[in-house]
Amino acid sequence: MQNFEPERLTLERALEAMTRETGLTAKVLRWEPKGGPDQLRLDALIEVAGAQGKQRFAVEVKNVDRFEILHHLRTFWPRDAREPLLVAAPYITMQLAERCREMGMCFADTAGNAYLRAPGLHIYIVGKRRPAHATPAEEGRAVTPAGLRIVFALLCQPHLLKTPYRNIAATARVALGTVGPVIKDLETRRHVTPEAGTTTGRRILDPDRLFAEWTAAFPTILKPKLNARKFRAPCPNWTEGVDLKLYGAYWGGEVAANRLLGHLQPATATIYAENMPTQFIVDHRLKADVDGDVEILDVFWDPQRLPGIRDVVPPALAYADLFTRTEGRDLEAAKMIYEQYIRPTLNDQA
Repeated sequence: MQNFEPERLTLERALEAMTRETGLTAKVLRWEPKGGPDQLRLDALIEVAGAQGKQRFAVEVKNVDRFEILHHLRTFWPRDAREPLLVAAPYITMQLAERCREMGMCFADTAGNAYLRAPGLHIYIVGKRRPAHATPAEEGRAVTPAGLRIVFALLCQPHLLKTPYRNIAATARVALGTVGPVIKDLETRRHVTPEAGTTTGRRILDPDRLFAEWTAAFPTILKPKLNARKFRAPCPNWTEGVDLKLYGAYWGGEVAANRLLGHLQPATATIYAENMPTQFIVDHRLKADVDGDVEILDVFWDPQRLPGIRDVVPPALAYADLFTRTEGRDLEAAKMIYEQYIRPTLNDQA
């Protein structure tokens, strides 16, 4: 191996393991090929050769440790793409491998686990032990509940990076002393870099990559800290015309998608509230139910500094809510929210 950049080293190890376990030969045709959706930065184009011929795959190298990462990749990869998408990872657990197979997403890891499906090619290998070099990476300060609050604020308003830390802390509702270590962690992991060595010149290096990381971490790290409570509504379509701002609350999830896009009929309701909206619960006859279709969570940002649209949460949070669900209509709505609302914001770091 001649190249020791982490992504290239992971792919080279995965291809070597694939050859060892399957007898197939695989080689890299191009590193960082052009093409593909803007939300995915392809790492390579590879060719796998077997008895039935050759098959090319577009490769995204990812440290896949959460289901949400898989859904993010699947949502943005075109179904009619010339080459199937293959995820190359240091290690894929059996649970993630099965989810990949259910989604039809090809993968290969450095242990020799693999799923390849193409005309004349069907490989599924699981259960190989995690190699010593693929031990789970230690999470940094940015991937903690407080860190994710800060990253959320930066993704919603990238220009905050150029402002004093007290502004970031106030927007994210975290202690001032939390901001510096989180920014340092983002720099260390090549998410953020200062321009010309100045604090106020910082920029997000790859907004799409940081956004994907935040989206994957939100449901398992930050959301469990938001004091979720479940209720059941008395009838369908009860959310129509309801203005949550009157109750100090904001729509997330499917209702947010309906408000932002105008076409998704909500089957569930996600609400973020400053305080438990008791009057709202009474007014709309919601009944406590652990399996209910209404979820109320705590607001974790400053809505005055980080406003949404009307009575809706910031689009990045609506997107993350939709990604905690796996229905195709929710994932399609998330993609539309990304294109119409999130992507223009991420690209504007002036």
